[in-house]
This record gives sequence, C-alpha cells and structure tokens, in this order.
Amino acid sequence: MNIRKAVPEDVGPILDLIRRRIRWMDEIGLDHWNRVDYFGIYPERYYEENIASFLVAEQAGRLIGALALYDHDSVWNDRTPARYVHNFVADIDCPGTGAALLRFAEQMTLTRGIRLMRMDTNLKDHKLSEYYEEKGYRTRGIVHRGLFLGVKREKRLDRENPPYDAGGFFDSAGLKDGELQLVLEKTSPADPLRGRVPAYHFAICGSGGKKMGSCSLRIGHAETLYYAGHIGYEVEEPFRGRRLAARACRLLFPLAEKHRLGYVLITCDPANPASRRSAELAGCEFLETAPLPAWHDLAKQGFTEVCIYGKSLTAVRPDAPMRA
Repeated sequence: MNIRKAVPEDVGPILDLIRRRIRWMDEIGLDHWNRVDYFGIYPERYYEENIASFLVAEQAGRLIGALALYDHDSVWNDRTPARYVHNFVADIDCPGTGAALLRFAEQMTLTRGIRLMRMDTNLKDHKLSEYYEEKGYRTRGIVHRGLFLGVKREKRLDRENPPYDAGGFFDSAGLKDGELQLVLEKTSPADPLRGRVPAYHFAICGSGGKKMGSCSLRIGHAETLYYAGHIGYEVEEPFRGRRLAARACRLLFPLAEKHRLGYVLITCDPANPASRRSAELAGCEFLETAPLPAWHDLAKQGFTEVCIYGKSLTAVRPDAPMRA
C-alpha cells in the first residue's frame, strides 16, 4: 500500500470510492450519508477546490482510501492547535486501509508539532464508534447539524487516551442542590448478555431525607442506550412541578464526566411533555424522535418511538444557572 498527497487526477476515483461506500452502507442499513445529502454538501467542486488537503491510499495502481486534513473546524469553535479529519473513506474490500491512513495522518500531524487530532462520527453507528474508541479517539460532545447527529472525537498524539471508565464506581456523596440531594440506593454491574451497562441508582430526596423520586445514571456507550438514554428519572406525583428531575440531571452530569463519557443522552415518550420539559430545563438539546427497533426492551413494552435529547459534557459546571 502506498499513501501520498492527493493530486487533481484523484478527484474522480475518490468520488467513485465514496459512491461505492454509500451503496454498501445502504445495503447494511446505514443511511446517514444519503440522509444528509452527502453530495449536496460535498459536490465535485468541493473536492476539486480542496484536493491539496487530501491524502490517498493506493494499491496496485487503484485508489482504495482517502481523507482530508484541515487546520480549522467551526464545529469545535476553539483555538486549540489541532488537525481535523474529514471525508474519510476506505474500500470495504481492503481491510486495514483506514487504520493505515489514520496512522499516516497522525505522523504528519506530529511532524508539524501538533499533538491533537479531531473528527466527528455518526452518533448512531456504534460499530464505527467502537472502531474509533479502539484507535484512541475519545468522545468530547455531540454534533447536531441539520439532519446529521454526530459525536465529536479527539485523540492526543503525545500521550495515552484512556477510554470512558465503566470499570468501577466513584464516590457519589455530596450530590446536592440546595435542599435537594441525591442519595445512592444501589449500583448495578454490567450484564453483557442482557445488554446492560453499569449503573448508579439514586433516591431524589428533600430536607430531612424525604424521598420524592428516583434517578439513575448508566455508564457506557451502547446501541441500546441510544434509545434508553444514560439518565432516567421519575418524580412521585405529590412532588411534581418543582423541576426536581431537571435538577437531579444537572447533579448527575459531573458524575458522568468523571467517567469520561463525553456526552449523555436522555430519552422519553413523545406523549410525556413533562419529561421532555425536564430534559430541556436540564440543558439538553433535542436531537430527534426515533422509531424503536423491535429488539429493544422499550419496544417490547409497547412503545413505538422515543424523543432523544443530548448533552455535551466538556467543561460541565454544576453551578451554572438553570435555563428558565
């Protein structure tokens, strides 16, 4: 395999490779490139104008992979020196191409004295997320641009990148907001056979320790959590209308950040406006209303769809004011 800087003659082969990749994605049920009108966003002219930013991989004279490297990306909106990966594609018949391209791009970045690589990936493609986690690209928040739902990912090239920590539980004492406090009732371990991740389970208590509801925090990134959410909550009827669920969520965000989750999801029944309002008051962004797959526990309980809200956890401040 040969990896080199792209030249104008590579535009056609890159576009052909992307078209083949999209057809393959359609066949396996991944429609996020077609869903966002990929070639409407990145027409041929885009590749012609930016071909100097591309690296390509070729084998036996055939182009089998490509990616673009840029110095800026408005999605991140900070001044940290970094290189940003875009338009990453590899031939499905040539395993290892993507990994080789990434390694080459990382070495190029280091030779420029830059120690940070960034990208965004599809929020719902969990196999791809596992791939990037294995390569050291850690979650740093959620991207929501039009129909695209993504995860911001970052890799430090000069040190190890520990993954999110689902191997144990942190001390959760002191989760308080005025008279409101979260009291740990139990923790539950992972159960891979049932698709369960480790979780904290809290009582939502007021002054004097009176229980007013409950909430939970699930630790991990798995396909089942896209529909079930990382945070669940329930407030007992006599105490509703006090924003207790939203306040409890805000207390859980820093705990989730300790586990390096990067983002959390909260889901609810579209027919439950109070639960939706709680997610909004907690500072979460509405992402989409998604149909439930038949295999999910919620679907087996009779639900057909869920509203999905997301919260990026980078620089979470538990003392930030709640939005009205």
